[in-house]
Amino acid sequence: MPTSRRLALLCLTAPLWLAACASITPTRQFDAGEAAAVRDLSGRFAANYVRYGREEGVQGNFRWHEQGRNVRLDLISPLGQTLAVVTSTPSGATLDLPNQAPRNAPEVDTLLEEALGFSLPVAGMRDWLHARPAPGSPARTTRDDSGRLATLAQNGWTVRYMAWQEPSAAAPATSAAASPRRIDLARDGDASPLSVRLVIDPEQAQ
Repeated sequence: MPTSRRLALLCLTAPLWLAACASITPTRQFDAGEAAAVRDLSGRFAANYVRYGREEGVQGNFRWHEQGRNVRLDLISPLGQTLAVVTSTPSGATLDLPNQAPRNAPEVDTLLEEALGFSLPVAGMRDWLHARPAPGSPARTTRDDSGRLATLAQNGWTVRYMAWQEPSAAAPATSAAASPRRIDLARDGDASPLSVRLVIDPEQAQ
């Protein structure tokens, strides 16, 4: 079955995605004391993965809200329905799904994969979206001819920076340099292949 048809059927027939018509209110609050500047990103994602021995694909939109080490990630279907809300803080992480009890864990990546079939490395993305390695673990990097990050291998993922965008006049004052426009992520050495493409919209002024 063509990938585009599988995507359409997934959005129309999977019970979880049908249940997403209900709104989701995040149940975990951000930890206090994280005084870093707020950063909001939005864009589109496309994930390809293997589940129950079959190749699957899904796409949609995302919203990313960050304050220091606090992160909230909303995954949204092509029809505009919220599929999941991930909240990650220094004290823990919560996955909120439509019409289900919140799921809590020290980290939420495994919970996300169990629920949706694919995972996003939320903890690492907090730094990878800034085009830098996450602190506390080894990383291998390469750079392009302009000195910008080209690839980053860390925590079992390979991150490729495929396109960049210059800051717009409306971007926050802290966005003085070019930022990633497209990022491709692939999970390394896993029995269940997983790749994710992120296309990031230009940042807006706060």
